[in-house]
Amino acid sequence: MKEKLKKYSGVICFFCTIILFILTMILVFNYSTDIWYYMKWKVVIFTGIILSLVQLFLVILTGKLKRAVIIESILLWLLLFINKIRYTYTYEPLTFSDFVYSTNAGELFTLIKNSILEVVWGVLPVFACIAVVFAFMIWIASLVNCNIKGNLKVRALKSLIPLSVLIILFAPSKSVKDFVFTYVYDKYSQKDYGHNTSNAQYYAEDTMIGGMYGDLLESRIFEPDNYNPEKLNELINNFEEIEEEEKWEKSNIIVTFSESFFDVSLLEDDVKFKELPTPNFNRLKDEGIFVNMISPSYGGVSANVEFEFLTGYSLNFFGRGYTPFMALYKNKKYANKLSLVKELNNNGYNTRVVFGKDYFNSKNVYKYLGMDSYEEKDVRSKYKGYYTSDEYLMDETIKAFENKRDDEKMFYMNCTIESHMPFIKEKYKEYDVEIEESKLSQSMTDVLLSYSQSCYDADEQLGRMYDYIQTLSEPTILVFFGDHLPYLPDTETKDDLLEHLSYFNTKDQLLNDFRKYNTQALVLANFDIKETDGMDYLSPDMLLTTILNKMDIQLSDYYKWLYTTKDVLPNSNYLVTTDLEGKLYYTNNLNGEMKRIYDLKERMQYNNLIDD
Repeated sequence: MKEKLKKYSGVICFFCTIILFILTMILVFNYSTDIWYYMKWKVVIFTGIILSLVQLFLVILTGKLKRAVIIESILLWLLLFINKIRYTYTYEPLTFSDFVYSTNAGELFTLIKNSILEVVWGVLPVFACIAVVFAFMIWIASLVNCNIKGNLKVRALKSLIPLSVLIILFAPSKSVKDFVFTYVYDKYSQKDYGHNTSNAQYYAEDTMIGGMYGDLLESRIFEPDNYNPEKLNELINNFEEIEEEEKWEKSNIIVTFSESFFDVSLLEDDVKFKELPTPNFNRLKDEGIFVNMISPSYGGVSANVEFEFLTGYSLNFFGRGYTPFMALYKNKKYANKLSLVKELNNNGYNTRVVFGKDYFNSKNVYKYLGMDSYEEKDVRSKYKGYYTSDEYLMDETIKAFENKRDDEKMFYMNCTIESHMPFIKEKYKEYDVEIEESKLSQSMTDVLLSYSQSCYDADEQLGRMYDYIQTLSEPTILVFFGDHLPYLPDTETKDDLLEHLSYFNTKDQLLNDFRKYNTQALVLANFDIKETDGMDYLSPDMLLTTILNKMDIQLSDYYKWLYTTKDVLPNSNYLVTTDLEGKLYYTNNLNGEMKRIYDLKERMQYNNLIDD
């Protein structure tokens, strides 16, 4: 028995190091994100295969198992450490695109330079322990003394075998991508309907390497089936426009892009509030247009909602973890791509965006979108809770309109941050919201109370902004919507609160999925817009597209054509689609005219955005 163990000690050590690497990733990544989700074991095994291929390549090339373990230990330690730093500042994990786009590193350094030492000091004990574990593995590998025979030239030729497999995996064809997503990640299967678009939770399910690899696969964009740019261009030149009976006046536009806002009064089956926490939102539904919007995101990645809203393009035609702002708009060529911001610029608008905090550091992105002015107002003296208050950002909005020229039209997008996670009772010193009765545990009730206070504050500023635009003599439109529903982890169990709320857990799974992504929007104005049809259900890509098409301004043919699809496919994300009446469909099960328009939009988007 001892002789057999000695004979196969190199193989045993090889696989033991792989297992230990995977366990380290699972524990450290979940520690980094504070999200403890179940592992998808097929992906965990696939991660082991990837690590085995990397280690086999290193063993053959270097000639010694010890050398391979040293290299892999150093690389993995650095990846885990960088990921922890990145997540601390951005609430987003490390991706391969961070290495591809060099500007990402510079933007991250800008965010961390003032407090990096404090963060490093805080995580040093954990990463010192990891270093000790990896050092122990290296010592074991040195005792095994597993060597590969042959000179460097011979070993280099042999190492091409695992290297070739890695190249196939990391520079995949469409067939490889589809195979891996279908049979390993289950991303094209029925059981993936509940998949979360938050990269952090996505990685927590798949391990760090599995998550990074899945994100890499999703970033691979392939030419759609039946793609013919000549036919698409011909269609754009010959479609029949929608003629509005009466156009809206050319108006100023104020957009309140409200972080994680949701009408919490809908949760009445589980909690009873002393007073309605969102009175203005509910009152103003009758003053303007109420839109049931399907967000492309849940729990995070606000930038994807910004992308859809400001470009008219859809996240449906990218991978689930894809972030166009990070993957596409780091490239200067996107300064030449169409956007709704540029449509406004072409009509003489002064376009401005203001962030309470910009986690994506997207100044250049907005420059490429065509925004005239970008500002970040992370003002500590104006914090409420952990971030700049909604009230201060509304003060700044009003100030901008008080100072603008009478002869200019303004598009002002205000991206709030007060309602960003975390949601814990200690977030606010005083509460205007009171929960009188609750079916939830005390810790869950406290989380919901914190979130409800955030929604109350956003609602209060909504009422204030509506009252303000009524004082303006110029026609002005106010667009208010939550970007996505929040991830609400219970402080004790780490369970997502939405899994315990009756509103999101009916007997109808399709309705549950819709509600998880349903963030309501309001379109209000200081002139009459109530008699407007066809806006009850719009996703972010169609919301601003529809508003601009209803105004008396000039638009590019592409956005006029996109508007013609509204009556067939008004409201959709990768999971759920509705028609104009609100009937629900699973997006991967569309048929008839809805399927035809869906496929046509994908080809048209590829032609405008991706194809050079």
